[in-house]
Amino acid sequence: MPRPPVLLLLVGVLSASSGCATLADARAAKGTGLARIYPASREAVWKAVPDVLSDLKLTLVKEDSAEGCFLAENGWSGFSYGERVAVFVDAMNGEPGTRVEVVSKRVLATTVFGPDWQSPILDKLDEKLRFDSTSPAAPIPGS
Repeated sequence: MPRPPVLLLLVGVLSASSGCATLADARAAKGTGLARIYPASREAVWKAVPDVLSDLKLTLVKEDSAEGCFLAENGWSGFSYGERVAVFVDAMNGEPGTRVEVVSKRVLATTVFGPDWQSPILDKLDEKLRFDSTSPAAPIPGS
């Protein structure tokens, strides 16, 4: 068998076995991402998230206020096959503030150079909500 077909077959098998992340995978991973609590209302945070995603050149795919979830993606680049991102915005159940969690998944798990969007999104949200960089929003222990 000539080498080019063998190489193509090998690439196909590796791609299929490495697993692909979808937007549903990012959404299902709630509780595993990086989170911060912001001393702002849920409405203020909710309004800021689309601007943050746009500023970072992420494509907003879905916005679900009832579930408190934004789904976004970053397309293919020279370094990555893309990323899928879920941003969860939750009120603190009677306590002041809003909890924001970001889950970032690479389309192909074997893509080591694809960006992780968790910190950039939360850092940009800090800026949008005008938090002083010397006293950022409180990180959640264990995140």
